[in-house]
Amino acid sequence: MVITSLSYFIFALFALIGCAALQHHNEHKKSFLLLISYYFYMTFDWRFSALLIALTGMNYIAGHIIITHPRMAIRKLALAGAIGFSLLILFYFKYSNFFIDSLYDFLHMFGVSGRSPFVDVILPIGISFMTFQAITYPIDLYQQRLTKSCTIKDFALFMAFFPQLLSGPIVRASYFMPQLESNKKLSGQAMMEGLTLIIRGLIKKIMIADILALHIVDPAFSEPSEFSSLFLVIALFAYSFQVYMDLSGYTDIAIGVAKMMGFKLPINFNRPYMATSVANFWQRWHITMSSFFRDYLYEAIKNWHWSNIYFNLLLVFVAIGIWHGAGWNFVLYGVIHGSLVSIEHYRSLIRERKGHPPLIFRGITLAVRILQIFTIITLTRLLFRAEDLAASWHYLHAIANATTSDLPISPIAGGALFLAALLHFTPVRWRDRLMQTAVRIPEYGYATVTVTLIYLMAALGSDKAAFIYFQF
Repeated sequence: MVITSLSYFIFALFALIGCAALQHHNEHKKSFLLLISYYFYMTFDWRFSALLIALTGMNYIAGHIIITHPRMAIRKLALAGAIGFSLLILFYFKYSNFFIDSLYDFLHMFGVSGRSPFVDVILPIGISFMTFQAITYPIDLYQQRLTKSCTIKDFALFMAFFPQLLSGPIVRASYFMPQLESNKKLSGQAMMEGLTLIIRGLIKKIMIADILALHIVDPAFSEPSEFSSLFLVIALFAYSFQVYMDLSGYTDIAIGVAKMMGFKLPINFNRPYMATSVANFWQRWHITMSSFFRDYLYEAIKNWHWSNIYFNLLLVFVAIGIWHGAGWNFVLYGVIHGSLVSIEHYRSLIRERKGHPPLIFRGITLAVRILQIFTIITLTRLLFRAEDLAASWHYLHAIANATTSDLPISPIAGGALFLAALLHFTPVRWRDRLMQTAVRIPEYGYATVTVTLIYLMAALGSDKAAFIYFQF
């Protein structure tokens, strides 16, 4: 059930009607949402519902021990057990194939051939997101971000909540649990804001990301030697926009659907390609993921007696790279970003020691700086999109040795690229003013127009055009 499909929005409408009917009976509403959320996940592969149950059960039990047991040693053991169990599941499903393939590649160097019959572990959809979300509960209880445990039903709903189950935002237990207790009533204002976000998400996904993939990115990466250098460079920038519009489009839809049902999900993007440094990019890009690594990994290792800030940054960014995928290209992606952020930190430290003020960019220098950082981010996207390091090198080789000067960009692809830049770089105040104007339209008229647009775009969308981050 792809969330840009008509079937998803029929399902979401059913969920909304159920929430509206049960809004004065909070426990019944939560039971209803839990059941339909599990049904939603099982439509992809019913077998992996057992995985969701296992992650839910282990982390809930650990949280209960942490909040109730008097001995600190037992509480620490419960926390370590929950984190270890959750990460073990993640590593098995996500990284088994990578390590086994790497082992066989190594053995082939010494003439050993053959393949294991246990290779090709199926990757459960959304495994990285649900694993990280699960371990926030025992950690938040241990660090007292949450001061009391919840019911098993509330925690199960927190884990399975269907709008953001597959690709985030990564919601923390301390953020979501209070909302389950408050039982916020549905409102016309929230409905209109939610519909607006859904429309924006569909535009990003169907009218931009999918078109860029079909007409520019996929052809360029499938046969880079057949295209000109300029087209291959444009394809890299197109991919930067594609991956942003794809994930932020999903996030907009998730936040919009949740808002209509009375729940608030955290903002996940803040115009990341307006960043003035690589560190600033990570403060704007996939905010719930990057802040998770900051608060739950960086903060945990910075007090190790042998660590230092540069080692910590490199370790965190390698972890971010590996989180995105099992491959040496993702490791290198993390190393590059960790190194760039470390260099930026070192340079700012030197400026501070010399008594120089922080760098401030304005006017033309700001535009040049934004373009510079956007280009750096785009170049590293090559490692993100290519299948492996060899494919990345092949793409770069094709740029340097192109034999044609053709630029086969169709009008629809050029329009999608222009719309992507327009949506991203338009000043926030203009966008907010447009949103405020939209929600002033009479509710019934606005709802009619937006629902019609949602229907049309969902009907036009492809059930096969899965979101990029579903693989993570």
